[in-house]
Amino acid sequence: MKTITEYRPMIFSRLAARGAKRLLSRRRFRADLLVGCGYSALGLWLGFDTGFVAWNWQFWLMFLPFFVAGEVAAVAWRSP
Repeated sequence: MKTITEYRPMIFSRLAARGAKRLLSRRRFRADLLVGCGYSALGLWLGFDTGFVAWNWQFWLMFLPFFVAGEVAAVAWRSP
């Protein structure tokens, strides 16, 4: 039968792994939230500046290059 001192490395390694996973999840959520807020701000600015609303196809024609560039930058930023 094992004692608690023999199980201690296994217990603490699992706790540390769980904490690291939670920290990574929190960072990813913050980055996604920042990207979403950036898209919203850009969309609002385009809407106010041009007068086109989101259900108008011209709005999406202007917004699409910004969206694609933002997604490419986000993927490049996340990759190690």
